[in-house]
Amino acid sequence: MSKSPSKPKQRRSGTVRRPRGTGATFVYENLKAKILNLELKPGTLLDETELSREFHLSRSPVRESLIRLSAEGLVDTPRNRTSMVSQFDFATLPAYFDAMQLLYRLSGRLAALNRTWAQVERLKEIERLLEQAHTDSNVLGIVSLNRDFHGAIAEMTGNQFIVTWMRGLLDQGQRVFRMYLHHFQDRVPLPKLSHHLAMIAAIEKGDAEGAERASKADADALIDEVVKILGQLPTSVFSLEAAGSRK
Repeated sequence: MSKSPSKPKQRRSGTVRRPRGTGATFVYENLKAKILNLELKPGTLLDETELSREFHLSRSPVRESLIRLSAEGLVDTPRNRTSMVSQFDFATLPAYFDAMQLLYRLSGRLAALNRTWAQVERLKEIERLLEQAHTDSNVLGIVSLNRDFHGAIAEMTGNQFIVTWMRGLLDQGQRVFRMYLHHFQDRVPLPKLSHHLAMIAAIEKGDAEGAERASKADADALIDEVVKILGQLPTSVFSLEAAGSRK
C-alpha cells in the first residue's frame, strides 16, 4: 500500500515566512523597514537567538544583517551584549537638519546638470504616486515615497558618494518624520509638498540655481514644521531654535 502524503508542518504563529535562499538580505530588509517605521522603537533588544527562530535561520545570517544595520547607524551592537535598535539623539537634530538642507541643495543643483529624460519621467511618476498617497491619507506611503523622491534626485547627480550620503540621511530622517506624524495620530497633517513641482520643473529645464532654490525651500518648509511640533512635545528638553542657519 502506498503511504498517504504527510501533512505539511504548520508554521508557528508570529514567525515570518521568507522567500527561499534570501537569508541575511531578507532579515536585513525586514528589520530595517520595522526600524524606520518605528514598529521597532529605539532601545528595542534584538536577540540573535529569538530572531533566528522568527526567521527560521541560523544565527550567522541574522548576525550578518545586524552588523549591516549597525554600519548604517540603525542598530547598536555592544561587545558581548545583545544588539538593540539605536536611540535617536535629539540633541543632534540641529546638525541633522543642517546636513539635510545642504544635501538637498547640492543634489538638486547637480541633478539639474546631469539628469536624463528617463530619470525626469521617473521623478514625475514618484511625485504622482506621492500626491495619490496624500489623497488616500496613506502615511507609510507618504514617508516612503518622499524618501524615494529625494533618493531619485540624488541618483540624478551621477555621484555615488552623494547617493550614499542621501540614503543614510533619509534613513535617519524617516524615524524623525514618523515620530512627527505619530504626534497627529497619523492623520497626515503635512501639506502637499508643492516645492517638489518647482524642483521637478527646474531639474527638467536644467536650471541648476532654480533647482537648488526649490530644494532649499522644500527642506526649510519641512524642517520648520517638524521643529515646531517636536519642540512642543512635553518630553522635550532640548531647544531646536538653532536648527540650521537656513539663510
